[in-house]
Amino acid sequence: MISIQNALEIILEETKLQPTQEVGILEASGYILAQDIFSKDTLPPFNKSAMDGYAYNMDKANDAKTLKVVALVKAGDYYEKELNSGEAVKIMTGAPVPASADTVIEIEKVKAEKDTIIIESPVKKGSNIIFKGEELVSGDLVLETGKQITPADIGLLASLGYPRVSIYKPPTVACLVTGDELVDIDQEISKGKIRNCNTYTLEAMINQIKAVPVAFDIIPDDKEVLKATVLKAFETCDFVVSTGGASVGDFDFVLEVLEEIGAEIKFTKVAIKPGKPITFAKYKNKLFFSLPGNPMSVITAFEQFVKPSLRQSMGNMTMEHVETIPMKIGDGFKLRKGRTKYIFVNVEKVGDEYIAYNTSSQCSNHLMTVSKSDAVLIIPENIEDVNKGDIHNGRFIFK
Repeated sequence: MISIQNALEIILEETKLQPTQEVGILEASGYILAQDIFSKDTLPPFNKSAMDGYAYNMDKANDAKTLKVVALVKAGDYYEKELNSGEAVKIMTGAPVPASADTVIEIEKVKAEKDTIIIESPVKKGSNIIFKGEELVSGDLVLETGKQITPADIGLLASLGYPRVSIYKPPTVACLVTGDELVDIDQEISKGKIRNCNTYTLEAMINQIKAVPVAFDIIPDDKEVLKATVLKAFETCDFVVSTGGASVGDFDFVLEVLEEIGAEIKFTKVAIKPGKPITFAKYKNKLFFSLPGNPMSVITAFEQFVKPSLRQSMGNMTMEHVETIPMKIGDGFKLRKGRTKYIFVNVEKVGDEYIAYNTSSQCSNHLMTVSKSDAVLIIPENIEDVNKGDIHNGRFIFK
C-alpha cells in the first residue's frame, strides 16, 4: 500500500499530453491553448474616441471657447478633412479621431447651440483618446501555450482575426462498471439489485473537466466478459476507468484481467479512506484506473487521482484542484487510525475562516452524504480525535 502523494506522483509521471487539434474558437472555451498567439494587427488600428463628445485641435483653438461643429463622426466612419481653427466634429464612442484633432471633450462639458458648441469645462490636451497601438502592436505575443481559454480570450482571438486555434485534444474516457447486482436507472429494483449510479457519476465528472466520457454497458461478474470489454475499451478510448471488482473477493476480476492481458501494474492499494483498493496500470501506453465500487469511493478516488491525470493530459499543469486550505472543525468526531481519511463536509465562511461541519454518515456507499457536501476534510492517518476548533486541511470538491 502506497501513500496518496506517491500514488499521484506515479500517475502524473505516466500521464502524457494528448495530441493537438484545431477547433473553432467557440469550441475552444475552457480548454488549454496549444499554440502561441501573436497579434496580427495593431490595436486599436487608429486613434479612437473613448466616449461621446467633440474632437478638435486644442493648439489651433487658441483657447477659444466657441467651436463650429462641421461634421458628425460615428463608429465605422472616417473624417478625412483637415480641421481648421475653431472647428470641431461631433464624435461617437469608438469612432476614429480625425488626424488633425488632438483632443476629445465630453458632451457633458459643453453647451450645444445648433452648429456650435461652447466649452464650459476645459480638458487637457489629448483627453479621451485611445491612441493607435495602445492595446497591442502587430507581432506582440498575446496568449501563450498552456493558457486556459476564457470567454475574454475568445473575444480577443476574434478581434485579432483568429477563427480557429489549436488545443490539446480532449481524451476519450471509457467508463466501465461491474457487478451482477446492477440494473440500469430505468429499471425497477428487485431483490438483491441496485441501480447503476457509477456510470452516471463518472460521466458527469468527466464532462465537468471537458474530457469525453464513453459509457459501456454494465459488465456482469464474468472474467471473460470483463476481459473482452477492457480490451475493447483500450482499443477505442484514450483512458479507461472502471468501478467495482477492484478488491480481492471471489468475483473481483479486474486485477486478474490486467495481469492476463499483460498490463503494467503500477500499484494496487493506496492509503486513503474511502477508496483503498485502487489499481493503476498502463497498457500499450494507455492508462487504466480501477476504482472501488462504492459511490463515495468512486468520487474520492476520481477527484484525487483520475481528474489530475485527465487535466494534465489536456495541457493543464496546474494543481489548484488538489491544493488545500485550512478549515476549522465546527463539530468534533472520532476516527480510526490508519489511512488518511477524506471526510465529506459542509463549509461555512465566517470572516476569514472556513468552518467545516460533518455532513452525515461517512459510509462509502452513501451518495446522499456527498450530495449534501461541498468539501472534504483531509485528516492525517495518525489522528483519532477531531475536536471542535481544530484546524485541518480541506478542499472544495467538483471545482
